[in-house]
Amino acid sequence: MVWLASLCVFLLLCVLLGGLLGLLVPDRPPARWQRALERAAARLRARLRPVKPAEPDPFDTLRLQTRLGTVSTKIRSIESTPHVYARAHRLMALEAAYDDLLDEACRLAGCPDPPDVKRSEAKRWEEEQALAARGWTW
Repeated sequence: MVWLASLCVFLLLCVLLGGLLGLLVPDRPPARWQRALERAAARLRARLRPVKPAEPDPFDTLRLQTRLGTVSTKIRSIESTPHVYARAHRLMALEAAYDDLLDEACRLAGCPDPPDVKRSEAKRWEEEQALAARGWTW
């Protein structure tokens, strides 16, 4: 019976010292089995409840359409005015901005984007037509 009491005292001391050690060294890395268990739980959560992609914000779409309209208006005004200082540089900058906006609009609208295609009038026309087919106006 004495050995049972001494065993209980020994286990109690082990638990207390283990808790005390946890208080003294709080930044111990988790054990290998804990990391494996966390990874398995994360995989199980991903299978049971897959993460849905976030829906695009309609106000982002509206802002983008407004910016497309503004930039296209500026391009038309520079093309129609014959005597503009640094006309070619302004046109190149505005067309690059317009192309970037078209890329972003195609991404938001879900248009397929051909990889490694250089900027050209034909690509710009295809993107504008794809956006117009999805109901975009600017």
